[in-house]
Amino acid sequence: MTSGLRDLRIWQDSVALGGDVVRVMRQHARRETRVVSDAIMTTALAVGTHIADGYARYTPAEQRESYMLAKRALLRLESELAVARQAELVPAAPFTDFVARSAQLARMLGGFLVYLDRQVAERDAAERASPSPGSARVPS
Repeated sequence: MTSGLRDLRIWQDSVALGGDVVRVMRQHARRETRVVSDAIMTTALAVGTHIADGYARYTPAEQRESYMLAKRALLRLESELAVARQAELVPAAPFTDFVARSAQLARMLGGFLVYLDRQVAERDAAERASPSPGSARVPS
């Protein structure tokens, strides 16, 4: 892992959120709800993993795909936590904290996606503006 990734705030926040979710789920896990706890922990880990994967991609289109997966995982995490809260598997205080932090990460991911969309659009416009080699027509 490069130091550049470790310096990325969105990755730091996603790793911190994932760690806290895992810690809370382990503290409140019961044998009969282990499947739910494991699913939530797996999803919490996926957010940071997809962000790291996006950081490692070469093109804006590839990066966008990974960041979209991170956003989907974040939305899935929010839903899973909401169900766990309704089932009283997660205490109210950590749940409220997780929701607030998740919303902040969603805003950050949204910003990344807007930035990447602009890069993709600019690249596509530049490709359309410059003719490709061999595409010039020779008059007959």
